[in-house]
Formats: sequence, C-alpha cells, structure tokens
Amino acid sequence: MPRRVRVNFSKLLYKITKLSIVLTILYIYFTPKIISRNNESLQHVFPNKYSDYQINLIIAHPDDEVMFFSPMISQLHSYFPNTVPFNIICLSKGNAEGLGQTRVRELNDSAALLLHNERAVSVQVMDFQDGMNEVWDIDSITSTLSQTIGINNNELNQIIVTFDSYGVSGHINHKSCHTAVRKLIADYTRSNVRKEVKTPLITALYLRSYKNNIVLKYNSFIWEILRMLYGLISPFRKTTQALPSDVVAEKNSLLLMNTHAQYILAFAAMLNAHKSQVVWFRYGWWILSRFVFVNEFDVYIY
Repeated sequence: MPRRVRVNFSKLLYKITKLSIVLTILYIYFTPKIISRNNESLQHVFPNKYSDYQINLIIAHPDDEVMFFSPMISQLHSYFPNTVPFNIICLSKGNAEGLGQTRVRELNDSAALLLHNERAVSVQVMDFQDGMNEVWDIDSITSTLSQTIGINNNELNQIIVTFDSYGVSGHINHKSCHTAVRKLIADYTRSNVRKEVKTPLITALYLRSYKNNIVLKYNSFIWEILRMLYGLISPFRKTTQALPSDVVAEKNSLLLMNTHAQYILAFAAMLNAHKSQVVWFRYGWWILSRFVFVNEFDVYIY
C-alpha cells in the first residue's frame, strides 16, 4: 500500500509540473497582449500622460511596495515619462522585530530596483509602530501626508495609490492607510469647494483586496491567462473610451498585470533588497499570490 501511494503522488507531481510549464509558456507568449492591455487600461484612466503628474504610493510596511504593488509600479513606470516623480510613503519602519533601520534601507534598495534608477523617487518613512493590534492616529497621518505629498501644489495632478478599506488579509495597518488617504482627499476637496477654485485632478487608486475570496487571491496569473485565451476565441470585443477630464469622484476600475520579465524583476527585488524578510513562506506567496502578478484597483477621480 505505501508503494502505491508514492506512485500516485509522483504522477500527480508530474502532471502539476507539466501544467505549470504550459501555463508559464502561455504567460510569456501573451507578453505583447499584456503590454497592450496595460496601455489601453492606463490610457482609459490617464488620457493625458504628458500632463504634470506626481505618483504617490502610501504603504504600511517596508516590502508592501513589492509584495502587493509591483504590477502597479512597473506599469506606471513604463507608461509615464521619467519626468513624473514617484513618492513612496511608508507609515512604519516595520520595527516589530527590531529591524526598523534595516528595513528602511531595504525599502530604498527595492524602490531603486523596481524603478531601474531611471526616475526621481522619494522614499519617506514615518515611525508608527506596526502590528495587528496597533491603532494609528489618522489625523496625524493625514497631516503628515498633506505636507509630504504637497497636495496643495496647484501645478501637479496627484495620483495616490493605497489599499482598499479591507486591506490585504484585513490587516489593520493597511486599513489605516486607506482611511488616512480618504480623509486627506475629503479634507482637500471640501476646502477647495469652499474656495471655489479650480484645482488639478486627484486620482485615487485603491487596491482591491478580494477580502476572503481565497480562490481569486491565490490563483497567481492563471485567471488572467484564461481570460486572454477566452478573448482569442470570443467573437465579442470590448472597446473603451477615455474618461472625460471633468469627471468628479467617479468610480472606475483599472487592471494592471506584470509581464513575465517584470514579475522576475519584482521577485529579484524581493530576494535582493528585502533579505531580512525572505523566509520560507514568502516563496509560496511569490508562486501563488495574485498581487505579485496582477493589481486591480477601484479608481476615483476628483
């Protein structure tokens, strides 16, 4: 009986390996399609990419940028000209295990790798204590974000990226990022409505966490590859039009996907820059998690 179990397991492993190879080949094959789809999606939300923009990523911990947002970073870096600055604002040093200074240095190294040292990037780290039981002062975060982003700069259109209200896996620190950004934008728009002045656009991108949908969170790139295969055989074709520039607080969606080469770069950034965080279960994340392959956002334009 034990021998029979080993044979069955070997056959299953063999089939899984073959399927993984086929899916990876398809993933690489669809590279032009992925690039085209990313550009169409970005043009839909940002039709005037040569306008004066500033990109701001608000995260809770060092390594959030690569664990959850690498598809967004790669695609916005490819889409916008290198004159557009990129701010990464991390609300904590990730000092729960006493590695705060190391993790801050790792975050800077990761940003340089992900952006190829080709773009002006500012990494700023606050000192809120990270942890699942840590409740952060939202007013304090909002005040600091307002100054750090320079949200009152009337010459820059702001892109602000962060987690949705649930946060990945319901993490309380992720939720605080979302709450602070929502309050920041609400305060800003309320102030300018009173002044009756025309202001630059603020585009908020909130990463869809999928809440408790385990199947969607851990299907790596498979669901998107199946969608692209279906698109090849489907007789229907969807067309999109750019959003008008005067849309106010309209919800839209944005889906961005790493190519295979971009995924490898992000994985390399994790392994080389965030060495203090590379423990055994991270490898499972980089194989199975949708977030390292695909970012899907709820988009609000103000």
